Amino acid sequence: MRIQIRCLIEWSPLTQSCVGMRASIGMKTICSIKAYLRNLRNSARKRGFSLLAMNVFCLLWFGVAIAEDLDAVQESVSFQPAPTASTVQHGQEWMREIPRVQGTPRVQETPQVQEALGDRLLSELSIPGTHDSCALLNGFSFGYAKCQAWPLEQQLNAGIRFLDIRCRHLSDKFQIYHGVIDQKMSFQNVLRICDDFLRKHPSECLVMSVKEESSSEGVTRTFRETFLEEINPWKNRWMISGKTPTLNEARGHIVLVDRVGNLGGLDWRNMNRQDDYQALPEVKQEKIKQHFVSRASAVEDGWFLNYCSGTVPSRFLNPKAYASIINPFLLRELRQNRSRTLGVVVMDFPGDSLVQQIIQANFQTSENELQRSED
Repeated sequence: MRIQIRCLIEWSPLTQSCVGMRASIGMKTICSIKAYLRNLRNSARKRGFSLLAMNVFCLLWFGVAIAEDLDAVQESVSFQPAPTASTVQHGQEWMREIPRVQGTPRVQETPQVQEALGDRLLSELSIPGTHDSCALLNGFSFGYAKCQAWPLEQQLNAGIRFLDIRCRHLSDKFQIYHGVIDQKMSFQNVLRICDDFLRKHPSECLVMSVKEESSSEGVTRTFRETFLEEINPWKNRWMISGKTPTLNEARGHIVLVDRVGNLGGLDWRNMNRQDDYQALPEVKQEKIKQHFVSRASAVEDGWFLNYCSGTVPSRFLNPKAYASIINPFLLRELRQNRSRTLGVVVMDFPGDSLVQQIIQANFQTSENELQRSED
């Protein structure tokens, strides 16, 4: 009874529609469920069960399946306006603990330990990120513009360190857009939030991808010229270079990833990316897995960006429904393969457990490196 009541309370607001329901129960399609239940009824009828008993059994079976899938979704997807207090506690300054081995007191950090772990390049870390980081509004997009539930400040508190910022060039200023949908936020506001966070948490750093979004209007200068003026009040916060910094070099800074082509930061085009945002969910899952394998087996250092976001309009899968399928899969995948560097994992609507699992990969990797050095 508790499970059934819980389903009635949580199911409707979580999924909102039959499409959402299908997303939340993973790859079990409505048709396959109906066929399975029909076979159950036929088998029960042959054994002399009444129609009422069969229907009650089927409803209970379906309710338990939904409850199990809801647990997986709620761990990996968040539609709430803020992460949990526990997530903030563990995620707000997770970079401060690197390159420490998890659980090792500072007094036991010998020079050999520090030498074994080294000062890592940012590209060697497992970094949680968000796709269209400031896309919190749908506008008239019928649910296809909103990609995040947590505002930017809450994302940073949760441990998100890669930001995907889309700027529309309007009247020589930058406004945040997703496609043609105005997110009612300026680039200046984004920079204020990031600066405030880094002042409070100087052990951390941010990697920010900047992309020009939609068409420009009323401009008298180039995108680059406006970018340089927009960041000028915080110019000392920025690391604008084609060279990947170490974590210690980057602490307290915003590291630029250039998606425009002439901003001068890390070159987006030279990064290893998986970003098939229109792939069917079952195809996307394989692409995500393969990209993790490629990162783990990479011989030379480099940036690996694994975009787990997407939409499939032909299946009525908006970013929220797509994340409800992909994020539970992603969390299962990370839990099954813990001892590898992930690169940057970019998500829509990431849940608390999913963000924490990506962060945790850094310390598991540190332990493996230390063991190898001792051997």
